[in-house]
Parts: sequence; structure tokens; C-alpha cells
Amino acid sequence: MGSKYPRSVRGCLPPWALMLQGALVLIFFFFTSYDTSSKDQKKLLGTYQVVQDLSVMAALGLGFLTSSLRRHGWSSVAFNLFLLAVGVQWAVLLDGFLNQPFHGKVSIKLSSLPPAAMSATSVLISAGAVLGKASLVQLLVMALVEVTAFSTLRMLDRRVLNTHIHNAVLAGGVAVGASCHLIPYPPLAMGLGLVAGLISVSGAVCLPVCLHRVLRIHDTSGVHYTFGLPGLLGGITYIVLMVLQASWASSPWFGPKSQNMESTSCGK
Repeated sequence: MGSKYPRSVRGCLPPWALMLQGALVLIFFFFTSYDTSSKDQKKLLGTYQVVQDLSVMAALGLGFLTSSLRRHGWSSVAFNLFLLAVGVQWAVLLDGFLNQPFHGKVSIKLSSLPPAAMSATSVLISAGAVLGKASLVQLLVMALVEVTAFSTLRMLDRRVLNTHIHNAVLAGGVAVGASCHLIPYPPLAMGLGLVAGLISVSGAVCLPVCLHRVLRIHDTSGVHYTFGLPGLLGGITYIVLMVLQASWASSPWFGPKSQNMESTSCGK
């Protein structure tokens, strides 16, 4: 009886996996070395516990999370371990080449594993979105690309603040909320959200100086550039869309869509 595994697993995956693992072995052999200088056993034990917890979470937690699926009941943990092993190896190399001064060889120590495990965990999480649609070879390529992007973004060192991202998302929602029932197509909403996000991020940098030093206005939580200006933008957009609604109704491109949006918003 023939194998029940698809052709991508039986024919394409083994040679690709062997070539990739052979390349990783050669890179580790020629460009890495172990760091045995640390003698603090207490610190090593603490780092080992972190590595142990991350490994159990990534290997078993995320693996058994998808084991309830009918076609992945037996293979989800194995595929999870495969992607985790490849992702951790590639992440260790990238972190060494990108974040360490290169003197011919990359120094590998126990503290190199937690960031590598976190990078590989991002692949396991995103793989759940395409599980059942992407082959293992495609998941392997996705692991290499995503770990590379994750390790590169770690070099930014907080140049992109999570607070700015959070405020930009809130500002986009505030700006679009007033006129969302009048917007017939997604590009208009995307453009409005983009402008509101830019106002929020640039306001977080420029407005505090203007408000505090020039106008003597105190704003601790950034209400002006997170809610005030995006809300003003949303109000102006609402007025403009109300004025243009009559012309949209007579347009062959926007007419049917705007009428449907209007009837939906009115509950007809």
C-alpha cells in the first residue's frame, strides 16, 4: 500500500531538509564557537530554566494546540518540532552575526537560546494561519524568512515604540468611526486611518513641545494627538462625505455601493 502522505512530504521535503541542515552544519562548524567563560552557576541555572520553559511552550504547547484538527492529530507535534528546530538554529546564527562584533566566529552560549526560541515561536504562531493550505516546504521557507525578519527587527532597539503603534491604531479607529457607514470602499478607510496614524505618531513627537512650552497646555496622556486631532479629522471627513453623497448616488462607480451602505446603516 502506498504512503498516505502527500507528494510534497514524500518527494520534496527530504532533499530540501537535508540540504538546509547540511548548510547549517557547515556554517556552525566554520563560523561558531562555544563560550565557556561564564562560571556563575546560579546565573546559568536561571537561564536554563528560561530555556526549558520556552522550549516546552513552543514544542508541546503550540504543537498540541493544533492536534485537535482531524488531519493534523498525529503530525502537528512532529511538524512543530521540525519548524522549531530549524528556526532556532537559524535564529542563533542570525543573532550572532547581527548583534555580536564579528571576529571570525560567532560565540554561542546558553543565553543565546531564549531569543532564538522566541524568534522561532513567532513562526509556529503564524503557521497556524496557513496550516492545511501550505506544504512543509512552504512552511520551511516561511520559517527562514520570518526568523530573518524577526532577528532584523530586534536590531532596531526600540526605534519603533509600541506606544506609537498603539496610539496610531486608536487614532485610526477614532477617525474612521464617525464616517464608516458613508465610506463605500476600503481604500478610503485605509487612507483615512493612515493619515490619522501619521498625525498621532508625529504629534507624539512634536506637539508636547508646542503645547507645554509655547501654549502652556498640559497633556499627560496625549489626548490631543491620540483622540483630539484624529477626531477633528474624522468630523471633517464626515462633513465632506455627506456633501459628496449626492454626487456619489448619481455616479456609476459609487452609486449602488453608497445606496447599499446608506440602507444598511439606516436598518432598511
